[in-house]
Amino acid sequence: MTSALAAPLTKSRTGGETPAQRADLQARIAPFARADSFQGYKSFAIDLVIYAIGIAGVLFVPSLAGKILGGLAAGAGLVNLGSLSHEAAHGSMVRSRRGNKLIAVVSLTMILFNYRLWIYDHHVLHHGRTNVKHDNFLSPLTLAEYRQLSPMRRALYRAYHSEWAAGILLYYLLERWPTVHFVPGSYLPRRYRMSAWGYAALMVGWAAALLGLLIIVPTARHDSALAAVLCGFVLPYAIWFTVFSMTAFLQHTNPRLRWYRDVDGIASPPESLSVHVGVPRFINHMTHYVLEHPVHHVSAMIPHYHLKQAQTALAGLTAPSIIAMKFTAANMRSVLRRCKLYDYEGHAWVDFSGAVTAIPLDPATLGGLLPDQAQPGSPGVFFPPEPGTAANAAAKPVRHEQA
Repeated sequence: MTSALAAPLTKSRTGGETPAQRADLQARIAPFARADSFQGYKSFAIDLVIYAIGIAGVLFVPSLAGKILGGLAAGAGLVNLGSLSHEAAHGSMVRSRRGNKLIAVVSLTMILFNYRLWIYDHHVLHHGRTNVKHDNFLSPLTLAEYRQLSPMRRALYRAYHSEWAAGILLYYLLERWPTVHFVPGSYLPRRYRMSAWGYAALMVGWAAALLGLLIIVPTARHDSALAAVLCGFVLPYAIWFTVFSMTAFLQHTNPRLRWYRDVDGIASPPESLSVHVGVPRFINHMTHYVLEHPVHHVSAMIPHYHLKQAQTALAGLTAPSIIAMKFTAANMRSVLRRCKLYDYEGHAWVDFSGAVTAIPLDPATLGGLLPDQAQPGSPGVFFPPEPGTAANAAAKPVRHEQA
């Protein structure tokens, strides 16, 4: 599919393009939201093979260097499966609903993510409350909130925002993964907890089976079980968790990007609530274009094999203001240096002394309508609401304050 399939922009009476309204934008993007089952299953199969080859290398290549290479390949497979799990959970990867769920459950289990918790956290909280305080990855504190923390918690918050980026992984492992992606916390509605515990048991079963394989096979071959565990389990998951945490951070933290205290205060269109992170073409392709993110918040039904063209079509509209950043070490450090605390009333990034470090884009300068002004829901985002509540009010916010 090429961008030529996208609907044309509305023309003014003078023949020029008018600023895109939400209907124009949706019409431009809609042709890309079409699943191709062959492409979807092919990508899934290839990523499974990459992971399997990596684990086989860890188990059967005698040299330590070969085992490390196998671990790196397995880590790449997990990263790719993580991207596909996100897409399949939205129901956009293949045409079959059962096929999408199968891919999502298998992939999420392999990357040690709980399917039920992912659906709830990502669909209800993240897509329903994008860049809303408490409900998203590494939500920034205010200066007053930071000063109220204990000395230990202040030191930990500073570590999370270290300019060397290691703190992002530390934050994810301590604050997010245990209760957001592994076992259910109190935020999850009671009627979903049994299901979440079932998926947690599935994850434990997968991890136990993998560790058993990495211990039994080398032992039978008179090889090092420790090397196999380190290269076949620790290394691949270190790669996956690092890539995921940095991706989640960079997609929604930027000096030009706004955060909001509550969902009612959101004033930015969805394509301006995330960042298009530019990476080399081969990395973009290998990771299934997961960093082509602004268009995903316009429609989560766009599969990875159409995502780059859809992002290009979105960027070609006159009204959407796309925040883009090329991924470099310098840019990464700049984001971490400037995006530490947030003034939710004045909409400014500030440092630990209260000095303003960046002013996000003013939504008054951004074109388009908010999605709830044009449609009842966001395509590809689904989760049953609590009885007697509206869909947007279905979830109780997750409180991830650093306190």
